Amino acid sequence: MKILIVLTAIIAFTQARSLSCNDLYRSSHLSTNLNETIAHAIHAMNVEALQMFNPRATALNAVPTVNLDRSASQKVLPYAPENPIGNDFSTHSMNVIDKILSEIGNPHDGLGPNWSPVERIAHNFHMMDLWNRIHTVFEDQVAQNPPSDSLCNCLMDTKTNGIYQAVTWVSDHYDSGTPITLLNRPIPKLVDSESWSIWKYRLLYYYTDNALYDAANFIYCATKDF
Repeated sequence: MKILIVLTAIIAFTQARSLSCNDLYRSSHLSTNLNETIAHAIHAMNVEALQMFNPRATALNAVPTVNLDRSASQKVLPYAPENPIGNDFSTHSMNVIDKILSEIGNPHDGLGPNWSPVERIAHNFHMMDLWNRIHTVFEDQVAQNPPSDSLCNCLMDTKTNGIYQAVTWVSDHYDSGTPITLLNRPIPKLVDSESWSIWKYRLLYYYTDNALYDAANFIYCATKDF
């Protein structure tokens, strides 16, 4: 009987917290599908990217990400890991390409076996471009009017608000395809300008003002205490 009472209390508390968080999301002008928009923004996050937002950021963060080691049993990490690039070339872009192509064929490339070399490059540079766009919103809007501690607590409770589950969805689909959005729509192989037009449309799907604002708020909360 006591166990039943405790379980009932826990469920009631969780439901009340969820309702409270949903109220905070609405009053803070966050999207109803923020779990999706944020999961897309962070699923490939790493420490080096977090340091765009706070140079003191480390791997001791609470940003769930797809495990770069696709052979591991733990497919989603509860943190964004370090993922440094080399310096053999003179430009950052060429060093990124070098890292991507040098890891093709091993299980630590973060994407799985279904992505062609050009698709891997497109995905990687897309994420860097998206983070740059989020950073602009972060600086111009969120840092000027930062989220409250209560909102941050809700956003960082990723296993309750659905963000962790959405990152897991991305991870699961890396093992079977090349998901560009979380909409579960098929996408052609990137082989020519026609297929690129479809990829480009999908890659830009989460560049809306609302999606960028969702992600900027989450990243503010994730990095503010370093």
